[in-house]
Amino acid sequence: MVNNYKDTRLLIRIAHMYYDENKTQQEIANKLGISRPSVSRLLQKAREDGIVEIKINYGESFARLEDTLEKAFGVKEVIITPFDEDKEGLKRLLAEAAAGFLIRALKDWDIVGVSWGTTLAFVHEYLKNAPKLNVTFVPLVGGVGQTKLDVHSNQIVINLARAFNGDWQLLHAPAIVDSLNVKNTILSDKNTRQVLELLEKCTVALIGIGAPLTSNSTMLETGYFGDKELEQLKNAGAVCDLCSIFLDNNGKLCQAEINQRVIGISLEKLNRIPLVIGVAGGADKHNAILAALRGEHLDVLITDEHTAHFLLGKN
Repeated sequence: MVNNYKDTRLLIRIAHMYYDENKTQQEIANKLGISRPSVSRLLQKAREDGIVEIKINYGESFARLEDTLEKAFGVKEVIITPFDEDKEGLKRLLAEAAAGFLIRALKDWDIVGVSWGTTLAFVHEYLKNAPKLNVTFVPLVGGVGQTKLDVHSNQIVINLARAFNGDWQLLHAPAIVDSLNVKNTILSDKNTRQVLELLEKCTVALIGIGAPLTSNSTMLETGYFGDKELEQLKNAGAVCDLCSIFLDNNGKLCQAEINQRVIGISLEKLNRIPLVIGVAGGADKHNAILAALRGEHLDVLITDEHTAHFLLGKN
């Protein structure tokens, strides 16, 4: 505590001017004839001595939980939404949070790589007031299956680019092909090569986190896998896919031949993108999200409160 009334009075006076009268530290310094750094130091002293007590009304915010997760897994930011038992309702909550983050984070000249999935397909619906930016969106992986075209990366890219009044490039290729020979043939196409080369310049990636072997996996629902591929992924211990790249429970690349037949960004190049935003939630995705975090593939995680508690229990 300060030792005398005179010092205590000065601390209270400065705290009153700063917190109650909303004066700047420079205004206080000018008024009292002291330096601005002295004002800053005395405000800190007022907090340390209990003269100023700051209470944050968290309400329904998950700020503390977000901070704990960020520190636990070493990511730049975690955004947590409420949980919704309705699967589409939860995906929309996650998509809305992702839209808000994009509005805050994107800037002119960004090149934004985008994967695919049902949650990402909703993001553009929450970008009605997005700023007009000189940005380019590009798919990180080819198309998946012949159904659910709205969840394909190309369609999501178009929708996001329109929301920001930006540009887009499209990748006209399957996500996974039948053989390396087919892959090499596709990669020999100049237009395909140009899009894949652009991926190396991405400054931001917006990706879904897939759980490929769960019963309601979008990849399974599209009919993209046959029995041979399913058996291969099971044997390889696949629990997660990022941009159709399959990972084990530690976030390491699965030793599965199918990983060599993907048309899209490699895991190594994905990890080089400065800002990778992973969006996923729900119990079916718990282990997949944990794997992505363990592998240190994400810079930002957008998920729900139940998943957040699960992740902390596994850390």
